[in-house]
Amino acid sequence: MGEDRLIRLISSIVKPRGHVKVGIGDDCCVLADGTVLTTDCYADGVHFVAADRPHRSHWSWMSYSSVGVRCACACLSDVVAMAARPGVLLVGLAVPKSATSSQVSQLYRGIESVCAVLGCEVAGGDIIAMDRLVLCLSATGRTDHPRLRSACRAGDSLYVTGSVGASETGRLALLHRLGARSFRDSVARHRLPMPRLRVALKLAGKVHGLIDTSDGIATDARHLAEMSRVRITIEAERLPVSDETRELCSRLRLDPVEFSLSSGEDYELLFTSSHRIPKSVNDVRVSRIGSVARGNGLYLTQSGRTRPLKLSGYDHLRGS
Repeated sequence: MGEDRLIRLISSIVKPRGHVKVGIGDDCCVLADGTVLTTDCYADGVHFVAADRPHRSHWSWMSYSSVGVRCACACLSDVVAMAARPGVLLVGLAVPKSATSSQVSQLYRGIESVCAVLGCEVAGGDIIAMDRLVLCLSATGRTDHPRLRSACRAGDSLYVTGSVGASETGRLALLHRLGARSFRDSVARHRLPMPRLRVALKLAGKVHGLIDTSDGIATDARHLAEMSRVRITIEAERLPVSDETRELCSRLRLDPVEFSLSSGEDYELLFTSSHRIPKSVNDVRVSRIGSVARGNGLYLTQSGRTRPLKLSGYDHLRGS
């Protein structure tokens, strides 16, 4: 079925009743008073492999602390992608009976370390026993002017923060044991994909459409184009692909452009604006990578040729 089709199916069943300003389809829902809400679920064997599993395979670097960090970053990134300031995080925890108090402590310390940076707090949740580790995180935030996926305008430029494909570069470097030192920056982004809150708040007044790169630029830019009913063109030569990503692609015989467009979990900001955007904001690189025009669809310009971009990132119901 695919995630997009399933979301459309759900949207056709549930009905608005006046409580929600922005509902299904964006990074968060928005209430009338400017409160934003989001929920994300993460499961052992899907998003990570917990350290206490008897057959841990290659993801053994994911300690309980690392799981807490990455899951908190992923959930709170949705709040940041609305240009909102995070407030409260609720943790629904399904914990295996084999887990120790030390491991659960590590998990919450990881979550708390992210909350400390972003200025929010864990305010409760629920705990059940299960055969594997599962986290369902719900976060709130606050903004008077939420930035939506549907707000891109013809004439805008398309921008992205940081380096594209960095997190997946770090994951594959660890997976293939290519040497963490050689891929230091990418491994760091994989382990700690801290949402770009300060950048989002500083640029909020200049941003039109906004999303975070959780599923890969190809998928997330397509969301912007579809929800804003515009045509977005990405320029391959402008993609901020790091030397580490190019090195990884060379070793694994991957195309660096396709890799960068389809790699997810960077949790960078992908946004459009008609304003002049600096190349660095709060010491974070910002790159112009494309344009927005009248029309529809997602396109890629490469080596002077423009074509529809069919490439997609990860879809939970279809796989990668």
